[in-house]
Order: sequence, then structure tokens, then C-alpha cells
Amino acid sequence: MACRSGKPARVAREMARRYSRVMLRVALPCLALLAACATPQERCINDAAAPYRAALKERAEIAETLARGFDYVTEFRTRRVFTRCHRADGGFVPCWDRETYPVTRRVPIDRAVLTARDAQLARDLPALEKAAQRGADACLAAFPPEDP
Repeated sequence: MACRSGKPARVAREMARRYSRVMLRVALPCLALLAACATPQERCINDAAAPYRAALKERAEIAETLARGFDYVTEFRTRRVFTRCHRADGGFVPCWDRETYPVTRRVPIDRAVLTARDAQLARDLPALEKAAQRGADACLAAFPPEDP
């Protein structure tokens, strides 16, 4: 199957792979620099607060799903497509190939389950907040701020 630019699907996949490799070569050092910019104290506090932030994020997602009334599920399916394959001499030959594509669909939600999970998170949030505060205090004790 040819992509919109007229190139065979296999060539398009190879270009995507190369682009991904280039992006990794560029993005990883940038992320490493950003991580290196955080002080040990900041990293420690960030790690201590992670469960609390995750619970807040999950509550926001539950509220959004309840307001919407349905959820999305993405499945990946594979199909056979007739395309052109590269030959050793540089030419092309017709052949069958496999293509994976995402299928996103709406699914009904179970309001009772989501409401119960939201209530459980609401009960857990004060304890998670206290744990995050204790972790932050421990981080401040372990990594005292440096005076300039």
C-alpha cells in the first residue's frame, strides 16, 4: 500500500524509523541535560511527590470520563496489504506485506466503578499528601539548600 506521498509503505516505515533514531539522538541528550539541571534535592522531592501527583491525575481523568459518558479504547489490528518490495538489484517487485493500524472506538463506562474509584482516591489523597510532605521534609534534611 502506498502512502500519500506515493512511496511504498515499507519505504515510509524505514523513513519513520530513521526519523525516530534521529529524534532519539537529539532528544535523549536534551532530556539528560534537563535531568542534570535538577538538583539532588529537587529530584528527591519530585520522587517523593510522584504518588500524590499520580492520584490527582487519575482523579482528573475519572472526572473527565464521567463528564463525557464514555471512554476510548485503542486496539491495534494487522492486515495484509499488496505493495512493492525492494529487490537486491534496486528494483521493485509486487508482494504482500503486513500493516498494523490503530482502531480507536468508544466504549461505555461503568459509572459505579468509576465513582467508587474516585471516592477511594478522595479518601487516599490526604494520606498521600502527608506522605509527600514527609518525603519532601526528608529530602530537605538529606540535601540541605546551599547558600550562594
